[in-house]
Amino acid sequence: MWAVSKRSQLARKIIISFVFAILCFNYLSVQVKASPSKTTNVSNTYPSLFVTKVVDLTEVTLNDSFVVTITIRNIGNSTAYNVTFIDTLNAPWVFDVAGLTKISYSWIEPNQTRIFSYIVTALSLGEFQLHSARVYYHISDQTDTEFLAFSNSLDIAVTKAEEDLSLADLNSAITFLLILFILNTILTLRFVAPKLNRKKP
Repeated sequence: MWAVSKRSQLARKIIISFVFAILCFNYLSVQVKASPSKTTNVSNTYPSLFVTKVVDLTEVTLNDSFVVTITIRNIGNSTAYNVTFIDTLNAPWVFDVAGLTKISYSWIEPNQTRIFSYIVTALSLGEFQLHSARVYYHISDQTDTEFLAFSNSLDIAVTKAEEDLSLADLNSAITFLLILFILNTILTLRFVAPKLNRKKP
């Protein structure tokens, strides 16, 4: 009887210890989940420039022009300083540029956008790629550490202009009608004139 009672007390202690261990484990897991993470509170304090290049036409005729528009947006959380935009287009016998392809800004604040355009004239036939533009910037106006951002590239097709044949067709038609009129007049005079000159008996 005593042995059975002692065995039941031991089983009760084991059960109580097991339940206590489960409660402690649950409490600790809740505390860990509730504690704030140090990594999630760290914010990005650097500037980040996003550069896009668009054109109003992707296919132009020879010696015609198209407009290139550049957008620079600071999507970071701090100001970008000493921003320099450089766009190196193809060889000068391929494109002629009217406007600035190198522009500098003292700063671009977060969520601020700079937009500008320039005009490009196609001087050569073929399919060409407008290379990516480059933007250099610094995280401070007192540091030499330089960052670099690139824009997208674009494809441009330069084709030969179709000849306007409307005037040439009109001249050809007028010439053809004049020839027909002259031939008709000659034939009329040839067959009608002898009858008119014939005397009645």
